[in-house]
Amino acid sequence: MTDLAQVFGDRLSAFKELQNAPWGRLCHSIGLANLQRHLDGQPLRILDAGGGNGLEAIPLAAQGHTVALLDLTGEMLAEARRNAEASGVADRMAFYQADLAAIPDLFPEAQFDLVLCHNVLQYAGDLVAATGAVCHPLRPGGLISVICVNRYSEPYRQAVMQLDLDAAYASLDAKTVFAYTFGVPVQAYVAEDLYGPLEQAGCSVIGRYGVRCVNDYIFDNNLKHDPAFFARLERLELAMTDRYPYYLLARFFQIIARKTG
Repeated sequence: MTDLAQVFGDRLSAFKELQNAPWGRLCHSIGLANLQRHLDGQPLRILDAGGGNGLEAIPLAAQGHTVALLDLTGEMLAEARRNAEASGVADRMAFYQADLAAIPDLFPEAQFDLVLCHNVLQYAGDLVAATGAVCHPLRPGGLISVICVNRYSEPYRQAVMQLDLDAAYASLDAKTVFAYTFGVPVQAYVAEDLYGPLEQAGCSVIGRYGVRCVNDYIFDNNLKHDPAFFARLERLELAMTDRYPYYLLARFFQIIARKTG
């Protein structure tokens, strides 16, 4: 069995390179813009489940929110603490080294207004159990934002970006994709796969989006480093993120759900 904590720790520098790449910045900016549609500007108590080195948690803390960042990997959390201190928001953050299954024990009460679970569930073995764990400490009326790699995108990526038609054909019914940054296979879901587990966890879907609807089908990655091109690409991605049918083929899907009851 793969030791994911070690894998993530060993690949921290590669993870940071991905975050800083144009496609990594798009993932962050589009996901945050989608989330902001559902927030009212009030200070929130937030749990960032699998929050890594704090890329999303720290800006939210800088906006005045209180953020608990949970991650499996000590190296990620150590960097998150350093980044929080450098940004002057460490007093609004708490750090927990644990996996998703530990969340109900760490936070037995419904206490968070918002839970982020971005690019995490595809690494969890049991989707229903993991979804239930991350939704457990969400108060009634609170929101959860989930981002996962989108299985529908894989055949297109293989055919268009890799020009590998055999791989594209083979991936039509594949249940996993390969996470190159961390060098491991991960579960490949579509947004509909999350509806049932979220409902079982007491949450109803109120928003569905695509993150990187076209970026992953533009062959020339060097062009994406050009600021003018990137600005136009980001504008297009923001316009497509909630439009049918474009979000169906995005590299990632994002779901916003509300805790009922």
